Amino acid sequence: MHTQSHALINMALLSRAHKPHRHGCALLGAMLPDVPIFVFFGVESLLLRHSQSEIWSERYFLPEWQNVIDPFNSIPLILLGVGIGYLLRSDRTRVVCWSMLLHCLADFFLHREDAHRHFFPFWDYKFKSPISYWETDYHAGIVSAVEIVATIGASVYLFPRLKSYFGKAALIAVNAISVLLYIAFIFVFA
Repeated sequence: MHTQSHALINMALLSRAHKPHRHGCALLGAMLPDVPIFVFFGVESLLLRHSQSEIWSERYFLPEWQNVIDPFNSIPLILLGVGIGYLLRSDRTRVVCWSMLLHCLADFFLHREDAHRHFFPFWDYKFKSPISYWETDYHAGIVSAVEIVATIGASVYLFPRLKSYFGKAALIAVNAISVLLYIAFIFVFA
């Protein structure tokens, strides 16, 4: 799934109207597993000036980068964070970690060739899902349609629960961008 979809779906699943801090915690947790990928992309494209094809077909798979990316997608490490959150009685820590875990569980079933080592550092296994959110040979068109519907559904649920106009405007903007990207995806890969 795309980062914005993880964010909106996790916010809908983990937020409660009487605990507004959970929106930000769920958002942070949904984004953290992808932060190293954003750093990777910035370094490889802006600093090292590699081409897009080289970045995503070669550089992404280098062990050095995988060792930076995979700890943020490690189910055992995230579960450790959940446990620490319970020990510290920190609702914020728990929500961030549960959101990270939801992100990783979705990624587990939606990544094929770019799968993560979700059991790092204990096991180097990568589950290559039969479906992918972006690889057209592995049903990306269907997965993307389901992702858009789930994201819009989460947004409909969240909209009345968001208190600020900025939050509501950001929610509308993210959905508009997601739909436009989906339409572009259809035209590029159709």
